[in-house]
Amino acid sequence: MLLVSVADATEYTVRPSRNVGQEPGMSISGEKVQEVDPIPFWLFLLVSVFPQLTAAPIETLIPLKAAGYLGYKRICRENALESPQRRKILRFVKRNPGLHFREILRRVPLTRGTLGHHMKTMESVGLLKTVSGRGRVHYFVAGAPYSAEEENLIIALRNESLRRIITEIYLNQGAYNEEIAEDVGLSGATVYEHLRYLKDLGVVIAERDGRCVRYTLAENYSRILTDMRTRLKPARSAADPAGWISPGGVPSL
Repeated sequence: MLLVSVADATEYTVRPSRNVGQEPGMSISGEKVQEVDPIPFWLFLLVSVFPQLTAAPIETLIPLKAAGYLGYKRICRENALESPQRRKILRFVKRNPGLHFREILRRVPLTRGTLGHHMKTMESVGLLKTVSGRGRVHYFVAGAPYSAEEENLIIALRNESLRRIITEIYLNQGAYNEEIAEDVGLSGATVYEHLRYLKDLGVVIAERDGRCVRYTLAENYSRILTDMRTRLKPARSAADPAGWISPGGVPSL
């Protein structure tokens, strides 16, 4: 289409018109006459810039005209929530902070592609924020009144094993690895891996006592948990003796 050959002629034949005295557009020999619309201005500009397009069928330019009619709407923070689905997702994340994508997908009636598209859109316009932890991305509503320590704690409490370990250390400061493993019903190796993660996160502090290591909650995290219990005062259960988990197993913050 870009290499249009140029045609020329060696002679021209001029004949008198057969419709002299008749109105333009009238049939001369019984043929069908169809009025042709004038070329649109947008097409005139297009072929003026790219004259090679004059050799292409006009049907190939229909998508360009359709695109001009449909237009393009840029998604920004002001209009992102015009979508009912995005509003529902944002309300869900606000009620359930710290969930990772797969958990949200399990609890929200949307396909993976649709949910991923809406969440990426809201993240790009600043409605959602993400926090990475243990190979997963956890979601919070942007501007939520959580400190970095509270976000880390919310994410940790959403894991059942971590929640049980944190609960045990909170109730028994200075517990050994073996004591924690026995009380929470996990293997020593599993508890050790979880404690190492919580230590790297800054939630627990490890202090060696002879050949053993005692674990205590860091002061700031212990204070956060105490404040959570004071503000919420949820009913305690055998699975949640510390009393900061809602009946559905979700941190109530």
